[in-house]
Order: sequence, then C-alpha cells, then structure tokens
Amino acid sequence: MDRHQRDREFEEFVAASWPRLRRAAYLLAHDTHDAEDLVQSALARCYAGWGRIRADSAYAYVHRALVNGYIDSTRRRTPVPVDHTTADEPAPGSPTDDADQRSELVELLAPLSPRERSIVVWRYYLDASEQDVAHELGVSVGTVKSTASRALARLRSAHTTTSLTSSQEHR
Repeated sequence: MDRHQRDREFEEFVAASWPRLRRAAYLLAHDTHDAEDLVQSALARCYAGWGRIRADSAYAYVHRALVNGYIDSTRRRTPVPVDHTTADEPAPGSPTDDADQRSELVELLAPLSPRERSIVVWRYYLDASEQDVAHELGVSVGTVKSTASRALARLRSAHTTTSLTSSQEHR
C-alpha cells in the first residue's frame, strides 16, 4: 500500500469514526477538551502503523489505544474533582441533547476507577459483549464480569445514598 492510499484510508476512517470515538472518550474523561485530546493522541499513535492494521478491526484497535491512553493519563496526574461547570458543556455528538442527563451521567461515573469506568462504558454504553471487552482491554472475561459487577454495585450504592440524602432534605 502506498503512502497516499494509506493516508486516504486513514482520513476516511477518522471521518467515519470521530463522533463515536469522541463520545466514548468524553464518558471516560468527563471533559470535552480532554476527550478531544485523548482521541487525537490515540489516532496519532495508530497512524504510524496504519498500514498494518486490518480494516475490519481498525475501530477496535483505535478504541483500545484510546482507553490505554486514558488509563495512562490517570496514572500520570493526581485526581481532580469533577468540575460540574464543564460537565454541563454539551458533549460533541452526545447521545442525548439533555444537559441534565449528561451531567447526571458524568456524576454517576465519577466515583468509578479508570478501569471500572472503561469497562462500564465499553459494556453498557458501547454495548460490547463481555468477550469483546475482555479482548479489547487485554483482560480475562472473569475480570470483566467481576469489575462490571463491582462497578454496578458502587453505582447502585452511590445512587441509593444520593436518593436517601435528597429525600431527607425534602422533609
């Protein structure tokens, strides 16, 4: 494959996949700008080897690079509390136009670890099978199941605590 053909195929892939990659990155990073940076970094890393990536697995390959980049970025910096003013920014290509729902989704995912958040986004937002999630994240199916179970339990617990607190405030 010559360079021009590779570049053309890469550009077509980016045009077709950008919105979906950006939505997934936003759910991981909770910030529009960080999501854009994650997608751009993942695409830049994948561009160098684009000629070796099979067309039928290109999205999965880039998404894996995106998730790995996100996990790496969380290791390099100290956690910062979610700024709810940026959570209200409309996420480009967001699955919902309702800012309240989007803000609530970001708040719900905030207490999860990067791995838990990655698995929840892959499994329930991107609707991937447990086997696909395990393959893409390089873990066993059992790890996906147990991590998803723990993450969902944490989400339920956080939701129950929030519900109890808000019902007590209304009394």
